[in-house]
Amino acid sequence: MKPFKYALAALALSIAVSIVAELTNSAEDDASQSAYGGSWDSGKNGGSGFGSWTLTSEGSGENRYSGFFIADTKTNTDLNGIAKNDKAFGLYANGVGFEQAVAYRTFEKPLQIGDSFSFMMENGPFEKKFDKDDPTPGSIGIVLRTSNANDSVADYNKDATFEFGFYQGKTNYQIYDGSENADSGVPFVDSGVSVTVTLKSADTYDLEIQTLHDKKITKLPGRKLKSSSPIQSMALFNRNGEKYDAFFNQLQVTHESK
Repeated sequence: MKPFKYALAALALSIAVSIVAELTNSAEDDASQSAYGGSWDSGKNGGSGFGSWTLTSEGSGENRYSGFFIADTKTNTDLNGIAKNDKAFGLYANGVGFEQAVAYRTFEKPLQIGDSFSFMMENGPFEKKFDKDDPTPGSIGIVLRTSNANDSVADYNKDATFEFGFYQGKTNYQIYDGSENADSGVPFVDSGVSVTVTLKSADTYDLEIQTLHDKKITKLPGRKLKSSSPIQSMALFNRNGEKYDAFFNQLQVTHESK
């Protein structure tokens, strides 16, 4: 019986290797790439499969701050769950007004049916950095869009077909797409999440959310996008995040070959 068991084990391993081999990367990037050289600026382009970054911010002057940086775990003690080689993309938006930082980036090739786009996101709770602050609720997240508009922070959700993030006043991560239910059912965690969007048709997708502190996976299959037009770009945003910065990392597009 032992040879038969070994044969089954070998067959299972062969199948597993075959399945893994069918997944190919068409785009990937993270904040530790040498292209960033310790700073995150418009025009920089690390990794492969993406266009260059366009960084826009709003909020400057006395006690108003917004912008972008390469976060390092050595100096950013609140960065713990999504760093790769101790680095992550950081966005800050804090002050006495409604500050915003939005990072735009195109896909070199629009996402196709069967593509999976994944990213990691981490942030803290919404707490004031200054006693006086604009009362408008803050939000932190990512938008997938069917256009490439990037003239200002106001374009962050222009032609949005999918939006995921954490929103002040909500206890769970929210999803804004073509489906009725916006609540993901996944409670906010300050250690970060890994999120994967897999296109199943022109306007449907499966969503997978993993909380990184406990590796728990929540699957939300068969959700609707707002549009059936091809996804061409993304926008990462920190809108009045206040005391805690927002971090993103490990952007990736994979495709399962048939």
